[in-house]
Amino acid sequence: MTDNKKKIIYSAMLLIGLAVFILEVFVFQKPDGVLGFIICLTSIYMIGIGIFKLCKLSEKFGKNLLDLLDCFSIWPWS
Repeated sequence: MTDNKKKIIYSAMLLIGLAVFILEVFVFQKPDGVLGFIICLTSIYMIGIGIFKLCKLSEKFGKNLLDLLDCFSIWPWS
């Protein structure tokens, strides 16, 4: 499989995981019971794997992600 196809697959995984998490937490407002826990855990897993693999495949994505995280980390000593 080529790198472009992998990037598309992992981007889709990231977006689907993010969409499911947002829907479950903010639209349905309560992940109740075991099923809600499993759906929430799976979506967080999909987001994490998508970000990790995209950082590994695309140096541009990794650099932009680190720059974004650097903007949100306001430390007096950095």
